[in-house]
Amino acid sequence: MMVVDVVGANPMGHASAAGASDALPALQPDGRYLDDDPSASYLSTPPGNRSRFRQLIDASIRKNPRNVSALSHRAYLFMEAGDHARARRDFDAALAAAEPGGPHERHVRWSRGWASYEQADYAATLSDWQRAIELHGGRPFWAPYSLALLYWTTGQADLALQWYDAAVQSDQDWATADGMAHRTRRWSPPQQARMQELFAAWARR
Repeated sequence: MMVVDVVGANPMGHASAAGASDALPALQPDGRYLDDDPSASYLSTPPGNRSRFRQLIDASIRKNPRNVSALSHRAYLFMEAGDHARARRDFDAALAAAEPGGPHERHVRWSRGWASYEQADYAATLSDWQRAIELHGGRPFWAPYSLALLYWTTGQADLALQWYDAAVQSDQDWATADGMAHRTRRWSPPQQARMQELFAAWARR
């Protein structure tokens, strides 16, 4: 995957969450992204059992303070609760415990990238996701739609549409409104809204 230091104004008139001065380095898509990536997974909190879920994660960390998966999941729970300091602490601990270059590091990078996105730290998101893709060594399935969302959020519409094209070429679910809605059904409402905007712009072309 080639990195190009090209940043441009948003030709679509999209009201992004970041201004042009916050534009990110441009990553260009490269073919179809069909490769599986077990490291890109997240344990969703069971409905009505958040406290019990947290207790189980805490117990796992007490048993093994270097449990990378448990640390990453607790970090995400902290992030969702707005406790960014503890989230960063657990992500840092998970990264320190992960074997460098291994699947656990990929998992931390992928998960922390989403956490950084939720905190509007888009440069950190790109850094972690780019590293996760490099460590994967192939074309992981999650890359095109994730980077499409990221670039749309920063107002880099041309890049976002290129990555959305790559998502469609990789998985036809992204080519229809119903398919896109299904693929994003577990995303947060702001993420869903931005993806709906992007889909609408892609469909108008």
